[in-house]
Amino acid sequence: MKRWKGLALCALAMLLMAAQPAQAAEETASAMRMTTADIKAARAEARAQAQADRAAAKQAQKQERAAALETRKAAREAQKQERAAVKAEQSAARVAEKQALREARVATKMEKKAAKEQQKRERAARYKTLFTDNNFTYYLDVKNTRWVPRPYQSSEYMIDAWVRLVENTTGEAVAEDGKIRSAKYFLEHYYISPQRHQIMFISELEVTGRPENAVKERAYDPKNWEQLVPGSIEDALYEKITARMKSPSGQRGGLLGGTSGMSLRDVVEEYARISL
Repeated sequence: MKRWKGLALCALAMLLMAAQPAQAAEETASAMRMTTADIKAARAEARAQAQADRAAAKQAQKQERAAALETRKAAREAQKQERAAVKAEQSAARVAEKQALREARVATKMEKKAAKEQQKRERAARYKTLFTDNNFTYYLDVKNTRWVPRPYQSSEYMIDAWVRLVENTTGEAVAEDGKIRSAKYFLEHYYISPQRHQIMFISELEVTGRPENAVKERAYDPKNWEQLVPGSIEDALYEKITARMKSPSGQRGGLLGGTSGMSLRDVVEEYARISL
């Protein structure tokens, strides 16, 4: 009996010993199967991550290229707008320059026209401005100013000049319109000898409105000739009047010389009037 028990125990032990390697092998195989699956899963996950990374990189590159393209487009548009602005500014400058030139030409033309009209008015004006001094403007009456023979000197001529003094209350010269309308003025009469550089005061008349013809003038006297004092009113009158008066035209010498077309009767009458 003991023998059979021993045999049974031996068989059981052998069975147990045979079962343990098989279980270990099965466990080992199971572990190997799990490791392979994990490896495959890890590889698949790695591939998926790599694909995702590549896709993200491509998307980032695409976005970067798009951003760079937009930047270049914006830069080109800015350059285009800047060129357009410069071109518009240059065009506006050319237009403004042309306009300024046109306006300058028109202004020059108007100035020339005004100057011509002023010259015409001055030529037609009876009273020519000589100068302004001490709030008085001095005008030369060109209608009544002329060359006349100098008494007792038949070959010499003098200027018979009438000067009007108008008080300048506004500080501006009265326009040369040929009439000079003023309520009050002074009328002075002078003889001027350019050849001897002398001046003679004949008379002065204070006029309100229209002057009267009854003017008391002193008789011609060679002693009344005055030498000019530099800087005096008489010196300024002498310079301005002689500058405006041309030399006697048609001078032939003798009594008729320098009378500017006066007839013999006019010369005799003028000579007799001065001599009185």
